Amino acid sequence: MPALRELQHALGAAIGNAGLTAAVTPLFRGAPDAAPARLAVYRGNIVGNGIDALVAAYPIVRKIVGAEFFEATAREYVRAHPSTSGDLNEYGEALATFLAAFPHTSDLPYLPDVARMEWLAHRAYYAADSAPYDPSRLTGLPPERWTELRPALAPACALLTSGWPLAHIWTVHQDDYAGAFDVDLDAGPDRVLVHRPRWRAEVCALAAGDYRFLASVQKCATLGDALEAAAAEDSEFDAATALARWIEAGVIVELAEPGEELT
Repeated sequence: MPALRELQHALGAAIGNAGLTAAVTPLFRGAPDAAPARLAVYRGNIVGNGIDALVAAYPIVRKIVGAEFFEATAREYVRAHPSTSGDLNEYGEALATFLAAFPHTSDLPYLPDVARMEWLAHRAYYAADSAPYDPSRLTGLPPERWTELRPALAPACALLTSGWPLAHIWTVHQDDYAGAFDVDLDAGPDRVLVHRPRWRAEVCALAAGDYRFLASVQKCATLGDALEAAAAEDSEFDAATALARWIEAGVIVELAEPGEELT
């Protein structure tokens, strides 16, 4: 008698691959010829749940290609990339890579970057909450030592660069958008911040200096080094207000002193 782990592995493999059905038919009670149909029910549920997860994570991609085309594409993705987690909120990360190689979307070269943006927004929505930073904590620290501090981004924050105008694509596809639907695909490149300032994810375009500043923070640079790098990148970067602005926006949520671990 095979061990439970072996039985579970065999059944899971047969659900994922119809060609293995015969090998697990003896595991089923009742008529042997009913086993394929019973496995097909499980197989259909897995595909359906995977498609539903992709619909939830990629609403803009779905709007761009249409619901019917998206479902067909999602079905192909589910077959090529079965879920490895019991949490379907974690499913679908590789869709951008899949779309980049998918021949049926080759006429939409911006679509993979839209998918990358949407996945970051999806992850931002489910990211851990973080308490806002209290600037009064700097009161006892001499200003000349502020440059030694190491800022940290909120868990929901992510940065992305693209050759396409991602921030505008995001904006015009929001359900509450009421402006003109005009997207100039030649308006890129774009640098965007994905974050969750309140209860939903948002995407905003960044100037070169702000992007370099936040990217440096993301790499654990000190405040002084991050500000210096941003000013070197963009002569219009306002180093005097940058820290306060990003703290107020809930993007920077910690300033660790030298030797202090970032939380």
